[in-house]
Amino acid sequence: MLPKGKEFGVWKGKMTKRVGEIGGVVVSFGDTISNFRYRGVQVNLFLCPNLDSWGVTQMWATGPKGHTIGMTIKARDRGLVINSKGLWTRDEPPRQIRARTEDEVGKALGWKFKPPDARGTGKAQAEPLF
Repeated sequence: MLPKGKEFGVWKGKMTKRVGEIGGVVVSFGDTISNFRYRGVQVNLFLCPNLDSWGVTQMWATGPKGHTIGMTIKARDRGLVINSKGLWTRDEPPRQIRARTEDEVGKALGWKFKPPDARGTGKAQAEPLF
């Protein structure tokens, strides 16, 4: 679990220091995504607020963008909200819906799971690399 409030600031400072110690550079550091550059490669670190958000965080990180937009539309059509921090009801206050895996996200939204490399291809499975 990520620390909150002042503790997040302390954790962020430690992470920033550690990235520098290994020769990286912090490009941006937010509470949802952080970007680093290490040996010329951009590294995106997606921050998951809790275990019940893990599936949504995975989906958000692996995309592709069109898939994420599609999931946002599916959520809206079911009276839900999905964002980088989880899947939520539209109640006041909102209640988080358990989505610990991408498969659980799919079940909540009426979507059959596809691995990231098969999304947006029109295929149920991606072609093997080898």
